[in-house]
Amino acid sequence: MGATISGVPFTRKQFLEALNGIVGGQTTAQLLTSNLRRALLDFGSETPDNFNCAGRVEVGPVGSEIGPKITGRDVLFSDIAHALESEPLPEALKDIFPEISEEDWDAFARMTTLIYILLTPGLSPDR
Repeated sequence: MGATISGVPFTRKQFLEALNGIVGGQTTAQLLTSNLRRALLDFGSETPDNFNCAGRVEVGPVGSEIGPKITGRDVLFSDIAHALESEPLPEALKDIFPEISEEDWDAFARMTTLIYILLTPGLSPDR
């Protein structure tokens, strides 16, 4: 599982620090992206899915906002999450989790949106 620092596994702490670096924005987007990708792979492991994710996420500007986005595209993760909030519970999730209600899905989608808004420092939660 990896070494721990104050009871928190190093890779978890590294990933949280990379995310916190985005919120703090005290370095370049290129360094934030590099830190995020490395931490993502260290935390999630170097599987094909995680390599794909790391290659498709970057920290950069979209308009006047800077945050996690799709690599090479003007699409913030917060905008994707926000768009999902208006969608109904996907059928695939209904099949896997039949006990989840539309209200549960709405709560999950809102929480996801708020996390991505948190990682895009210029955005407001009331967006």
